[in-house]
Amino acid sequence: MPWEAYSGLLSVGGTWLSEDELPVALHGETAHVATTDRLLVFDTTNQLTKATIRPEGGEAISTLTPNERNRAAPPVVTEGASPLVLAPFLVSKAGAGTQAARGAAELVAADAVTGKVAWRLSLALPGWTKDVSDPLTISVVGSSGNVAVVTLAHRNSVVATASTTYAINLTDRRVLWSQDTFTAATIAGGVVVGEKKKTPSDDYGTPTGYDLTTGAQRWQGQEYLNLGLHPAGPNLVYMYARAKDDYRTTYLRFLDARTGEVRQNDAPRASKCRYDGASAVVCFGREPVVGVDASTGAILWQLPDEKANRVAPKVTAVWHGRVYGKTDNGTVALDSRTGTDLPTPPGIAPDLVNAFTGIAISASGDDVTAYQSAG
Repeated sequence: MPWEAYSGLLSVGGTWLSEDELPVALHGETAHVATTDRLLVFDTTNQLTKATIRPEGGEAISTLTPNERNRAAPPVVTEGASPLVLAPFLVSKAGAGTQAARGAAELVAADAVTGKVAWRLSLALPGWTKDVSDPLTISVVGSSGNVAVVTLAHRNSVVATASTTYAINLTDRRVLWSQDTFTAATIAGGVVVGEKKKTPSDDYGTPTGYDLTTGAQRWQGQEYLNLGLHPAGPNLVYMYARAKDDYRTTYLRFLDARTGEVRQNDAPRASKCRYDGASAVVCFGREPVVGVDASTGAILWQLPDEKANRVAPKVTAVWHGRVYGKTDNGTVALDSRTGTDLPTPPGIAPDLVNAFTGIAISASGDDVTAYQSAG
């Protein structure tokens, strides 16, 4: 894989340095690798870069160099028969005449197979960006139908202190709606779910859902401290938060993204939840590893299981009914619905996988390699 896919993300011992998402999206045998200043369209079958796409609306605010940490969010591949890969950039537009230089965001849409740019959309930065000195972050949260959601944020450590979320019509190439002080986390059930604050400096946030196409508020929860929201399947959202009036009280819940209703009030502590594309969600990142029904939020299985003398794997990926991971005994694959070991261990524990390609840290631990998937 190109060095941009793992730059600054691997330790000397060949482990990931953080729980951040790999800046990579797979489509068939093509890997789309994002950085803050370019998007690489990489053919994993012949190890050739088919296209290198850079912003054209201005100079990228930051440029990735070898061994520097790649802080770009993963690009997003849209649904449908003619999928696009979406990647956002932050750029600086040069001044002209009496017009001062200014910042902007540029969303690039390219053919997910060929890498040919289909269109570009420039987004004016909101007024609050003039008052921040630290770098901004921008990511495509996801897409559904012909709408994509992009979030621009200023972060203090890992907490968003100011943000604006945009919903963009991919057919008309225009902003449908935007919402300040709202940090989108996921799209599920036709609703954009995220954290809404009263002001950028507010310590408290509320889980809130907005209609994907109209921007109308569909629901809003109560205020929490240290609110975290994560995707958890087609209709669920995983929530971690502390009570507003007592930081010692924590809430771990699965919410229905369409209504905000609590589906599971005693969820496991996790940093990631992954939908298997079928009927289960697997939550992991800290013990235990838990399988959850993607419709109801009910817990299906949990590891470790002392009675059965089973340990919890370090989960690397979840896809099409399988959980991939590692234990001291080597690589493993589990049934995502039951948690049972599948009879044939995988050759690798991929960090990204689809029907054609698996991406994992190489045996040497020095780089990341694409492997042909067993399907």
